[in-house]
Amino acid sequence: MMRNTLALGAVIAGLLAAGCSTTPKVSPEHLTNVMQLPVSASNPSPRGADVSKVVIFDVDTSKAVTADNAQAGEPIRFAIDGYLNDAGAEMVDRSLAAELKDEVLRAEMGGAGAYKGAPVADYAIKTTVTQASFGSSFSEASSWVDNKGKRHTTPPKCNYSSKVEISIDVYTVPQLNRVKSFRGLGSDSASEETRNSNCTANGGNLVRAAAIDSVYEVQEELKAFFAPTGYVLDGYETSEGKYVLKTSLTSDLGAKPGRSVRLINVTEDGDRYPVGEGKIGDPVVRSGAFVVVDDEVISRVRIGDEVRIDHSCSFLGCNMDSTLGLN
Repeated sequence: MMRNTLALGAVIAGLLAAGCSTTPKVSPEHLTNVMQLPVSASNPSPRGADVSKVVIFDVDTSKAVTADNAQAGEPIRFAIDGYLNDAGAEMVDRSLAAELKDEVLRAEMGGAGAYKGAPVADYAIKTTVTQASFGSSFSEASSWVDNKGKRHTTPPKCNYSSKVEISIDVYTVPQLNRVKSFRGLGSDSASEETRNSNCTANGGNLVRAAAIDSVYEVQEELKAFFAPTGYVLDGYETSEGKYVLKTSLTSDLGAKPGRSVRLINVTEDGDRYPVGEGKIGDPVVRSGAFVVVDDEVISRVRIGDEVRIDHSCSFLGCNMDSTLGLN
């Protein structure tokens, strides 16, 4: 996987110069002029938010001996749990869903109907490591001379690498329909100086790191699928000519100052139409986030429209975005 290696200070400076890190401020004086926005036909009295309850089963590593020997399953499950928590999903203790896991396994084999147990979750996640590998190679010592005549020497090295492929399958509960599958491929590598060409290593740490990386590679899709849905509650026009929407997305549901959101109108027939985008203002108050939008969006938005956090990552990559507070 490719990660951006620019110096953090230079990146921050570039973002500030481009205005990418600007978070709109929202204060009480901005909220005095209430706008008369049209009302969604499908959701005329919006309240609260729709949050998915998710149970993540233990990861199946039985099909990949290398991953099984490295005990890579739990790091994968922990990584999935972390990304879904960040997205605002509600995690269910898997110990409460043992019967559900058995039903999902039967569903995979085509022999299950609907789950009839306690309604512990809306979705169940079954993850399988489909392939895993670990290998090593030896690099001879080498040397070269620069244009000033100075000789540089590279010592002999052992190089190690690992790759892990996973399949994350999402089932609805209680129907037990598989509604989404994510495929992730992760890798990691390392090298060390050596005095001989016998490059032997356990490789467990690299395999587990590659396993975690395989989840990293699909985190945007995971967050997008499980992100809670909030709603537009009110609209305001400020004295400065800015437009602010009051929404039902709270910090517990992933709302953070500066994050982008997508607004969606749902018709009475269930058809979905994108309205536009906005940015969450600072602060995020207990009753729900304020979202600043432009004049084009305010001309199309309706009370009751859906609001979902945009978890896509910038060109810097998800890790750098997280460091800078952009995602």
